[in-house]
Amino acid sequence: MGSHSGIPAPDEKRVPLEQALAGLEVHPLEAGETAIEAFVLVKTLDSEGETGWAYRTTNRLNREELLGALTVQVAVLAKELRDEWDDE
Repeated sequence: MGSHSGIPAPDEKRVPLEQALAGLEVHPLEAGETAIEAFVLVKTLDSEGETGWAYRTTNRLNREELLGALTVQVAVLAKELRDEWDDE
């Protein structure tokens, strides 16, 4: 796999998302929105039944934008979990 900078290794082959994530589905984008880049977090299952996590990216992403977007998502998830715990 390529480096963490998002630059693929010279021999790295890229495939369409539907091929890389065959059988998985996501909610569609809103009408009028066009996908231009993606960061995909994937829960994996290996041949021995062990689970793990992997991520894949499309073209080289702006790392500052990605960090900002992930930071917001972590904050939203943390709030949702706290709200769930408070409801119990």
